[in-house]
Amino acid sequence: MKRIYLLLVAAVLCGIAGYLRMPTTELSENFDSVKPELAVVEAGAFHTLNGTNVDVLGSGLQANLCSAPETGNCVDMGGTGGNPQAILQSVNPIALEPGITYRLSFQLIGSQRGNPTSTTVTFGPYQQTFVLESGDNKSGIVKNAPVTVSAPQSVYLTFTNNTKAEEGSLLDNVSVTRTGAGSAVSAISLLVVAAGCVILFFLRPTWLGVGPKG
Repeated sequence: MKRIYLLLVAAVLCGIAGYLRMPTTELSENFDSVKPELAVVEAGAFHTLNGTNVDVLGSGLQANLCSAPETGNCVDMGGTGGNPQAILQSVNPIALEPGITYRLSFQLIGSQRGNPTSTTVTFGPYQQTFVLESGDNKSGIVKNAPVTVSAPQSVYLTFTNNTKAEEGSLLDNVSVTRTGAGSAVSAISLLVVAAGCVILFFLRPTWLGVGPKG
């Protein structure tokens, strides 16, 4: 009976160690809950900076421009009127920690209206500029790009439209997830695993003559 209890405890400890290292979502936005509208300054988990604006396209408002692989609503990085050269930034910062791999995903496609576009994406050490022809629906698709840091920092995810036009790149399905554990959590995980190993040691078959009899 004692061995059954010890085995259960070992299983629970292993489960805790695995849970501490499970992927978690830091940010997820597909803009489908945002009302399609022109000259928007707040779009779900994002807002615009420096007086710029974006257009949220979808049902009843140029939904056909949100071409595959994008679905539902999408954001036109070239807004309408005022200052349409958008700087779109996450409302909340994301704390980056050493020892964790952050996975950045988003979909940027061309304007679908004949003009080329340029959009710079910044997230901590990640910075990439995407120059897209009007019908380019592939070059700006990023899935699980790894982002790591050597020291803690708090950063925003920012999309900057470099195109001086109201027809910008089209953005959709943005997410940031984290895998692994920071230094403190990693230490806890190691302790949990070590405790489980000690328990398993005492559960070794006694008929091999290598474990204590219960």
